[in-house]
Amino acid sequence: MADEKKSEIIPVAEYEVLDQVDDQAIVDMMTGQAIQDYVYSFRQGGKTVEGLTLAGINEAANRRGGIQVEDLQYEERDHSWIVIAKAVDTLTGSSRYGAYEQAKMMGGRSDPFAFTKAVHKAQRNAVKQLLPVPVIKEVLNFYLHRKTAPPESQMELPGASKITSAQKAAFALASKLEGRFEQQGITKSDFWIYVRHRYRVESRNDMTELQWTQLSAELKAAESSPKLFEQMITRMRQINVAVESSEIPNKSEPVPESSDSTNKSDTSDVTTASSAEEHSDESEDTPF
Repeated sequence: MADEKKSEIIPVAEYEVLDQVDDQAIVDMMTGQAIQDYVYSFRQGGKTVEGLTLAGINEAANRRGGIQVEDLQYEERDHSWIVIAKAVDTLTGSSRYGAYEQAKMMGGRSDPFAFTKAVHKAQRNAVKQLLPVPVIKEVLNFYLHRKTAPPESQMELPGASKITSAQKAAFALASKLEGRFEQQGITKSDFWIYVRHRYRVESRNDMTELQWTQLSAELKAAESSPKLFEQMITRMRQINVAVESSEIPNKSEPVPESSDSTNKSDTSDVTTASSAEEHSDESEDTPF
């Protein structure tokens, strides 16, 4: 009987709930909304089922440290995206693979976030396997106990004085793509306008860790696939045309001539938990 109960720790219903929660979190992230659901909790069969969402797993990985995604492969099929991610524990040398297949259609309509969902969920499945149980319990208990408390840490993010690992990864990837962007007529200023309007923020300091993670995933995909690079260029041009035609109000922001302080990172992983660096000038809004 004990073995049977253990096999019910992750029932199908719980996985479906987690999938729905993470779907919504990814959509919120891409539309510039704050992510606060680090855990999920619901009643099923007379018992309480609790666990970490995608955001919670990323938080646990950051607390643990040393876990990063070193490889990301994907395949586009007629009706879905398949992504395989390899996560590595640099402290122990252990590695795990996580995979996910995301349907391109949702509710009878094309899902514009299907690829991003597949990327994040594959990484989630890989990273989760490397997380020690005590770390998972620590994060789970912390967020369960503060679910009704004001999200002070989230409120403090815009004024943070340190660059997060996901932000460093986005800077590094943007720097790698800078030459290719310029060949397409996309300047640093154009790129920042795209980022700001895509995530509905006034400054990069307003972006959350999850938004930087999503941007890193988008840039990584663009770097790896000519087709996805072209799609990203098309989205940038559409937003910039809209800005120029005053369809989207635009506020002028200074773009420094030099951005050496932000493009010296060699971090290319979207879930690495490396230590943050001091931010010397928070008013600079160019991601390169």
